[in-house]
Amino acid sequence: MTSFSLHLILCNLFIAFSILAVTAIKHLFKNHLSARAIYRLWSVLFVLMALPFIPVRLPEMLTTAAPAPSTHMLPETAVQTSKSLQAIMDTSRDWMNDFTISVNKKTPAILGTLCLVIWLTGILFMLIFQFKARRKLFLMKQSAVPVQHPALCRLFEQCCEELGIKKKPSLYSTMLLKSPVMTGVLCPTVYLPSHLTEGIADTSQDLYPALRHMLLHELVHYKQKDALTNGLTNLFHLLYWPNPVVWFAMDEIRSDREIACDTAVLKVLGEENALAYGNTLIHLAEKMSLDIFSSVSGMSGNMRQLTRRIRCIAAYQKPTKAAGIKSSCIVLSVAALLLSMSPVLTTYALYPVFSVSGGNTYGNTLQNTDKTAIFDENSKVSEIDLSAYFGDADGSFVFYDLSQDTWQIYNKEKALIRVSPDSTYKIYGALFALDAGWITPENSEIAWDGETYAFDAWNQNQDLNSAMKNSVNWYFQALEERMGKASVQQYIDNIGYGNRDLSGSFPSCWLESSLKISPAEQVYLLKEIFADPASVDSSAGQIFSASHINAVKDALYLYNIPGGALYGKTGTGNINDHNISGWFVGFTESNGHRFFFATHIEDSDNASGSRAAEITQAILSDLGIIH
Repeated sequence: MTSFSLHLILCNLFIAFSILAVTAIKHLFKNHLSARAIYRLWSVLFVLMALPFIPVRLPEMLTTAAPAPSTHMLPETAVQTSKSLQAIMDTSRDWMNDFTISVNKKTPAILGTLCLVIWLTGILFMLIFQFKARRKLFLMKQSAVPVQHPALCRLFEQCCEELGIKKKPSLYSTMLLKSPVMTGVLCPTVYLPSHLTEGIADTSQDLYPALRHMLLHELVHYKQKDALTNGLTNLFHLLYWPNPVVWFAMDEIRSDREIACDTAVLKVLGEENALAYGNTLIHLAEKMSLDIFSSVSGMSGNMRQLTRRIRCIAAYQKPTKAAGIKSSCIVLSVAALLLSMSPVLTTYALYPVFSVSGGNTYGNTLQNTDKTAIFDENSKVSEIDLSAYFGDADGSFVFYDLSQDTWQIYNKEKALIRVSPDSTYKIYGALFALDAGWITPENSEIAWDGETYAFDAWNQNQDLNSAMKNSVNWYFQALEERMGKASVQQYIDNIGYGNRDLSGSFPSCWLESSLKISPAEQVYLLKEIFADPASVDSSAGQIFSASHINAVKDALYLYNIPGGALYGKTGTGNINDHNISGWFVGFTESNGHRFFFATHIEDSDNASGSRAAEITQAILSDLGIIH
């Protein structure tokens, strides 16, 4: 909820940029783009405006990673009994000290809630206006009667034939209209004002040219599926109502729609009839109603729109085939350019902001700096169902088998969303301090400053092993203060840690603040650094010496397993005295094999590092890695 305002602002800024880009292109290529091409160019905007509300991220839709089997696969019936899970919990208490402190975030929560309330209130008022328009349309339909006049029906049939329309819409007349309109997607209908059809005799041809122009215009709206475009226009106007640029765009779309329609009619009538068609529009303007329904297409509009249309009609020239090809190429190029930037909208999509911890997605092609991609077309990735282990908690699990070079992932979408690392960051804080020389493997003790903390284990001198075991915040914060923000930022950038954002309250950026990382990135960095400390050849591991990596590895030691040991670190995110996030990340060594893992859970008040560790141990036990 707290990130809603940020997501809303970023999405609106990108949409505003897209609108301004389309508008600039319209003016820049106005002599090379047809009216129809300009109108169709706006359809790209509809796609961009829809992306933040689609519950599937674009990178996931575009990337296809073929699932590959792994040596360690969970059995289909791998569900822990309460007895076995209780045994794991009892064992965990022997080594797990998942201490954490609460982070106060009342102000951002209020701001995010207020922003959401304002947005929803605006949508409600917009819905009321649209409901009134729909009610007027309903009343108009109730009062309408089918057109029975033989001559008018023949003219309507002729217009349909001229436009190549086989499935004809219905033709009605009504006293509640002052200008013709076309409405309906499933049941399309053209409505004519009664005053235009009254007094027509079979022998009289005076009104036929004007009526023909009007009918052609409305039938072109039908042929172009403008009723659907109107519906999308109203929908996105509703969702993006706070954005003044969107209001401008909606007005431009309606204007370009009518100009495109006029051009299509003139293509049928020919250049020699452009003056007559323009006169029809001018004569009809005196009777046009500006109180038009929001869900229909008609010949009406405001004076600015009518002026633009008259000028376009006066300057009409039949388009050549070469001009049409050039126009299509420009539209396709612009559409490709705008859509290429669409991952920005899916990254800051509005649908995940209602989750407890929020976060931002790194995408399926995760990057560790600009050098290495985690998942590519050659990655062996398989998705597994571990929902039975997580119960009512929302979370993800990422598992990497080093010898097989295979990944197993539960809840892939969540595994790619960045959240605060909390105390799991201490793994890297320790590596940074060792490399910078502020502590050494032989001498890592820092004296307690005498401040009384809530946990007795914190109120004493600490070395790297005790600080890691007891998750002592002040120890790692003291190390970061000694290194300085600039130095820490350099280390963060060098290893490509998450979003690399230290803009929060330094040195606590990792405690439910600005610094964020995804579970998939957690595993990637762990395997890069701890894959083989004696022979480091990974991009991230080259930064740190083998002795420093081994010192942190010793601090992460938890207990022995058959043929090796389990190493890991928990992390708990607590906001306003509620445990909303839990981490357990680490690796195992067993008979020469290394396996890396990361579990993250989130809940309203029951997520913690200890709970994440219990879930992880249950999974690893069923995988046959620990017992």
